[in-house]
Amino acid sequence: MTDLKVAAVIVTFNKLALFKECLEAIRAQTTPVSHIIVVDNHSSDGTESFLKAQEDVLVLRTETNLGGAGGFNAGMKQFMTQTDDDAVWIMDDDTIPVPDTLEKMLAGGAKVEDYGFLCSNVKWTNDEPTLMNIPNVKKTAWNLIAEKGLINVESCSFVSVMIPRQVVEAVGYPISDFFIWGDDFEYTLRITMTKLHKNGYFVSDSVVIHKMNQNLPVDILTEADPNRLGRFFYNYRNLYYISKKRGGRFVFGHWARALVTLVKVPFVSPNKRLKRMGLILHGLFAGIVFKPQIEYPNK
Repeated sequence: MTDLKVAAVIVTFNKLALFKECLEAIRAQTTPVSHIIVVDNHSSDGTESFLKAQEDVLVLRTETNLGGAGGFNAGMKQFMTQTDDDAVWIMDDDTIPVPDTLEKMLAGGAKVEDYGFLCSNVKWTNDEPTLMNIPNVKKTAWNLIAEKGLINVESCSFVSVMIPRQVVEAVGYPISDFFIWGDDFEYTLRITMTKLHKNGYFVSDSVVIHKMNQNLPVDILTEADPNRLGRFFYNYRNLYYISKKRGGRFVFGHWARALVTLVKVPFVSPNKRLKRMGLILHGLFAGIVFKPQIEYPNK
């Protein structure tokens, strides 16, 4: 159905200029959203003052930066408790939908009887695919309805993904304890692989622009900014948790990739080599005991 009521959820942190562009792009959709929900992750760049003047936005300002995971958790709770909309459309603050992004997404969803989520075709500013946002295609049945412009995927990033209300009710919210990294991977896998076994679909003509600074995969080996290294702890810890839920061979694969990276650090990384190695090991061992709780609506 293309007449679904959709709430847009944006999580923002200290990217006021891009956030304004994202907000205006949502307002300019050929198919209007019913609500715009913004989670301000305790920004300090004027976002708070700007949002006070936006009369068409439901605003939740957090008391501290909850990370992307905590932000999407909070935003989806607002969707479930403050609206009666049929689906939630979530994105980061540097995601810029083109005018018909939502229209195309809804049209894609109307081609199937049921789905767990729909995700957009995420491109960088030069029209190439954004390397951080390429969905994981189902190994089998990927072309289930490819003739309709939909590719069957098992997981995707939280850069323009739409999730029906009944799916959120069934699988709960993103895990806020992840803070950053892997929350989108875990959540969409929860829908397609471990809970509902509903199909997720990549909608090829629903396009957004992800205005990242660089179109490069994030890698602890080559990360040039020492101030950003700490976040890699969450990568190794959170992906370990996801691997445990998926089974032994995934745990083995995660350990194998991590140890290969560990060996490469002294030869490849530009600085802070001991810190990089420590973050990998810390994340791996923290993942062994990491058992976050999944929150559910009305529970």
